[in-house]
Amino acid sequence: MTKLYNFAIGTSDFEDIIQKGSTYVDKTLLIKELMEDHAKVILFTRPRRFGKTLNMSMLECFLKIGAQKDLFDGLLIREHGEFCAKHQNQYPVIFLTFKDMKPASFEAAMTDMKSVLQGLYAQHRFLLEGDTLQREEKSYCQSMIDKEIGNSEEIGLALSYLMKYLHRYHGIRPIVILDEYDTPIQEGYLKGYYDKIIPFMRSLLGSALKDNRDLEKAILTGITRVSQESLFSGLNNVRVYSMLDPDYGEYFGFTQEEVMGLLPDGADISPIREWYNGYKIGNHRVYNPWSITSYLQTHQKLDVYWLSTSDNALVETLIEEQMELREDFEELLQGGSTEQILERSLTFPRIKTSPDALWTLLIHTGYLHVLESSVDRTGKLKAMVAIPNAEIRTLFIGMVENWFVPQGKSLNYYRSFIKKFLDGDIEDFSEHIQNYITAFSYFDFDKRRPEKIYHSFMTGLFIGLEETHEVTSNREGGKGRYDIRIAPIDGKGRGFLLEFKTAPQESLLDEYAEKALAQIAEKDYARGMKASEIISISMAFCGKALRTVHHIL
Repeated sequence: MTKLYNFAIGTSDFEDIIQKGSTYVDKTLLIKELMEDHAKVILFTRPRRFGKTLNMSMLECFLKIGAQKDLFDGLLIREHGEFCAKHQNQYPVIFLTFKDMKPASFEAAMTDMKSVLQGLYAQHRFLLEGDTLQREEKSYCQSMIDKEIGNSEEIGLALSYLMKYLHRYHGIRPIVILDEYDTPIQEGYLKGYYDKIIPFMRSLLGSALKDNRDLEKAILTGITRVSQESLFSGLNNVRVYSMLDPDYGEYFGFTQEEVMGLLPDGADISPIREWYNGYKIGNHRVYNPWSITSYLQTHQKLDVYWLSTSDNALVETLIEEQMELREDFEELLQGGSTEQILERSLTFPRIKTSPDALWTLLIHTGYLHVLESSVDRTGKLKAMVAIPNAEIRTLFIGMVENWFVPQGKSLNYYRSFIKKFLDGDIEDFSEHIQNYITAFSYFDFDKRRPEKIYHSFMTGLFIGLEETHEVTSNREGGKGRYDIRIAPIDGKGRGFLLEFKTAPQESLLDEYAEKALAQIAEKDYARGMKASEIISISMAFCGKALRTVHHIL
């Protein structure tokens, strides 16, 4: 049976989705779990496009006094009538989102912040009526509506003042929903005003959430958990649910059952799982919802959807700058995993200097996922991490390919060189490798393990061949472990075996190259390899000097 899809892609307004009859994956039981969670302040950290804003919009529509009640007819939350009677449309709700706040300067950030808060006060213009507020309080509200509040100190108190006014007006403490709370902080880090935005955000959130008698409950969402010291100092009532926590795992992203329910009857879920699955939260395997809805809406075409919605330059730059990570990515790109220490919260300035902080960022932003984690005796959080799916893997493959593009050249330069290699032009291949190791500072790194560096470099060089060739590294083959084997998937093209040696001095390069070539034959590394022709290649290195020998088996 063919299913018709009408996803409101790019729309995060729950009311709009329900009223227009758009396809909706029911997450309404999140409301019940949240309201029965005893934590006063809750923070959810999830990657972008994982349904955070839509869930917060849903929460507002359910809880807010005066909201349309029949929006939830036919949805799962309606099965809990006693809960609905107690909580639906019972609270003043303050909903604000920072997801579009990406100003270039701190001054522009304050202008944007003032606009967001002005919008809030305009929504609650009814506070100006009657005698609930005193004259000076009404004057403050009017000043916020008219954008006459100028300095950051006054702006930083606007949220807590509005909470106080609503509590007094309704006689009920308000619920605060703050979506993408960390966007201004990320932008401040990227654009050079981090040291200014952090104190402001500390003031805004501290005055609203810390020991505030006017607060019923606060729910925050974001991509990262910004460190307690830099943002939530003194705020001890925050319960954080991250990608590493088992609770609420099924509410952000699509579960296996939900994806199966969306697919046409009899559809093969295997390619979808390979491309868009991979995030394990508690007992739930979660699919990237943006990619799934885009895939279904485009007549089930496998493509890169999530990665195309944002600039990945920061991640690429950070990995390239921390060259010691390249060996780990060699393992990840071959489908393996690597154990890393993760930080429990993030201080952005540490990302460029601390591998632990960078691995943590990659987990929270959805570029990697955790297979398993544990806490050691010193209290450090250790995790086995891996690339979650094929869609994310395409980003890393493209990133690695760009490592091999000389300055001033295009990616076609690298691809042309690889094509010549596949055509069997080993002399051209050797010349290019010599040029690479002469030019790249990569080969000045960690001289204690030179052969490992060459091996890592060479493995990365061939990672883009996966569509036509199986590239394996340091695996059992014949009577030993080969360095790199490149086998055509269809068994019809050329195959390659590469072995590396590090010579103690340049005068021994020829000798070591010949030894490596002989090792390929002696160890029978080509056993079981299917190809129309197999070329064995030995490479001997000494510093930035290279000798290459090859033989057609």
